[in-house]
Amino acid sequence: MKIGLRSGAGKLALLATVMVTALVPMSPALAGSYTPIFGSGSSWASVALTQWAENLHANGITIQFNPDGSAAGRDDWMNGTDDFAASDPPFRNGTDPFDLSGAEHSPYGYSYVPDTAGGTAFMYHLDVGGHLITNLRLSGETLAKIFTGVITNWDNPEIEHDYGAPLPDIPIIPVVRSDGSGATYFFTRWMSHMYPSIWNAFCAKITNNRVGTPGHPCIQTEFYPGGWGASVSQNGSNNVASYISASYGQGAIGYDEYAYALNSHYPVVSVLNPAGYYVQPSASNVAVALTKAIINEDPSSPNFLQQDLDNVYTFTDPRSYPLSSYSYLIVPRVGTAIPGIFSNGAGATLSTYIDYFLCAGQQYSAELGYSPLPLNLVEGGLLQSSKIPGAVPTPGMANCDNPTLRDGQLIVLDDAPYPTKCQKVGSPLNCNPNSPSGKPSAHPSTSASTGANDTGSNNGNNADAAPQGSVTGQVVNLASDSSNSTLLGVMTALELLAVVVLPPAIYMVFRRRRQARQ
Repeated sequence: MKIGLRSGAGKLALLATVMVTALVPMSPALAGSYTPIFGSGSSWASVALTQWAENLHANGITIQFNPDGSAAGRDDWMNGTDDFAASDPPFRNGTDPFDLSGAEHSPYGYSYVPDTAGGTAFMYHLDVGGHLITNLRLSGETLAKIFTGVITNWDNPEIEHDYGAPLPDIPIIPVVRSDGSGATYFFTRWMSHMYPSIWNAFCAKITNNRVGTPGHPCIQTEFYPGGWGASVSQNGSNNVASYISASYGQGAIGYDEYAYALNSHYPVVSVLNPAGYYVQPSASNVAVALTKAIINEDPSSPNFLQQDLDNVYTFTDPRSYPLSSYSYLIVPRVGTAIPGIFSNGAGATLSTYIDYFLCAGQQYSAELGYSPLPLNLVEGGLLQSSKIPGAVPTPGMANCDNPTLRDGQLIVLDDAPYPTKCQKVGSPLNCNPNSPSGKPSAHPSTSASTGANDTGSNNGNNADAAPQGSVTGQVVNLASDSSNSTLLGVMTALELLAVVVLPPAIYMVFRRRRQARQ
């Protein structure tokens, strides 16, 4: 099995299937009429959540989702205005060092259901001699120093040591999220666990010694502080990607879900993993990493499926991408208080949606810039789906068409591709992966001297790494060719409108109508 992007006509066929026919396995539940449902939250997961909803629309199922961010989604849930919420972090417990609003207490019972898995990616914009650098590689320590203001210029010796070639003498512009963000939560959790001295010193400086001092370590946050150094704060994932890819984004680097870099056709950093390989946040690398996630396996716990990623960060498999994580849906739980707008009809719709995306829907994950959920997360998610009031019967694992499984068994560790010798730390930029020794070829590419890599080369990284090229607004990544360029352009524009622009507006209209009828 290769979890990756299809090419050529295969990708065109995939998009046509997603947008037009939406071939969803039929079940007895699909024969009836479904209650429309409404959700809001995670922009990190929104590309997949919205696409999966569109896939089901042809079967008479209406799901509106507003990607207003994880924190806003949890707030909507606590206010009882949604049937479900999407959040990357769990409810806050009052210890967030950059949010003084205190703990979140939901008046409604809930379960956490895994929905999307992915890697926190570092999209960047760095030109040398008019060529976009596409093969940047950095260690975790260097990234932590960039995003805490310790390293401020691209020609810093630590960056050039990681990269293996000179870089221009221009300021680094760290682009961070201004809103409550799951991407911020995942990134800062990684820094606080892997580079606590760097993160604590930053926190102590930013908070005027409220946290980060000895005895008061700084933990993860959803709210990245702004106003330090040359940093720029942007509201939402789309704005982060837009800033970095703009003409004025030269020197910028930001963090976010890999899907947004993939859809922008902009490169992301290859991050050094504990095994000593520079790897991309590809679907297979993330899936391998998440096999080391430790999960709350107590089905009676309201915190069932909350994730502990410590072993993911330190996993020594050469394929593992260290900043891997997954997001949640927050859904009603039978036997507890539920939002007044929720009904058994809504439960049938919601559980059908979940059962679909945990199994067949995961086949689209790589194309959308995510990673398919592995076995442990699928099993737990289906269990929580069955506890939704009004839920339909869940499929058995043997009938779950998830690409990380075969006959209900996990296969990703057997089939995921390994990195090449040219991704090993210390290998030169012009390393030849076809050479037995990995030494440079007789005619090295211009990437060694200019820092710019040939389009699509990406220094020997996995084939499903982000493609390079001009910036577009694509939602599903397609390989462009001359024979289909017009059709692809039209379909891309329609997909962008359907997946990114329309859902928030439609969501608000439907929710107002629904509230008016109550």
